[in-house]
Amino acid sequence: MRMTTIKTALIASTMAILSTQAFASNTTTHQATRVVPTADMTSKAAAYDLAFDKLAILKTASPTELNNDLGRVAVNYPNSVELNDGAYITVAEKMNANGNTVYTGLVNVSVTFDMAD
Repeated sequence: MRMTTIKTALIASTMAILSTQAFASNTTTHQATRVVPTADMTSKAAAYDLAFDKLAILKTASPTELNNDLGRVAVNYPNSVELNDGAYITVAEKMNANGNTVYTGLVNVSVTFDMAD
């Protein structure tokens, strides 16, 4: 009777270890950069202000919201997306189809996220 109990415990332990390894997945950390454009504005100052507001929103976003706002950079682990330090804002000047000069704020960010191997 005692030998049967030991065999049963040994088989159960082996199966638990093997099943854990089968479900475990390896992840690696990746980094990506994104440029988030704002709406066109009629002045450079307004474009900077709008981009600054957008950056503030990105800084307070949850990892999932950040992932969605940046075009789903992390497919497997959307909760792993983190905004890195060093974000900056630039403004692009262009002429629209009506011949008017417009300014677009560009929020430049870098993110870190996990990806399955």
